[in-house]
Amino acid sequence: MVLRPVPDPPFRPAETDREQALVELVDRTGRPVGVATAAQAHAPPGRRHRAFSVLLITPDRRRLLLQRRAASKTRFPLRWGNACCGHPAPGEPVTLAAARRLADELRLTGVALTELGIWCYRADDPETGSVEHEYDHVLLGELRPEQPLDPDPGEVAGLRWVDPSELADLLTNRPEACAPWLAGVVRSLVDAAGQRWRR
Repeated sequence: MVLRPVPDPPFRPAETDREQALVELVDRTGRPVGVATAAQAHAPPGRRHRAFSVLLITPDRRRLLLQRRAASKTRFPLRWGNACCGHPAPGEPVTLAAARRLADELRLTGVALTELGIWCYRADDPETGSVEHEYDHVLLGELRPEQPLDPDPGEVAGLRWVDPSELADLLTNRPEACAPWLAGVVRSLVDAAGQRWRR
């Protein structure tokens, strides 16, 4: 069920500005090794950098919020992903950066976030030529499905609550419709929640 499809503007200055923001380059253990702009980090062949992915589930842990990324996104546009993603500034606590992105993308504040683990991946975007090579902190928060959301149309093309079987069907039968990190970050949820999410 799509909660609220929103139109996408043809040009997004804020997205361009975000590409010039600094991100933290890391080694395979997550130790900082330098900085680069987001654009530099995502240029081929891709440089490993710190990121975060926020998963929002209902308090009964039976549904997960998915976001369809806006057409103006510089990486994997119009694909279904988790509630929001982003990059902390160098040295910035991941939970603070994630709270800021929730406010920017979904106009959502006051969500307590817990780190579930790390998902490391590399993925090439055939449409934009960009590369994701991320040391991804997976964060979990709870949200009641009736809570109103006001997504930024420059960030979000749609929102959708799914149960485990709907998500499994999407990942199995329509993987091309999903962001390449979605299956990995959901695996962190399954590992943490076990049967409470899979039922």
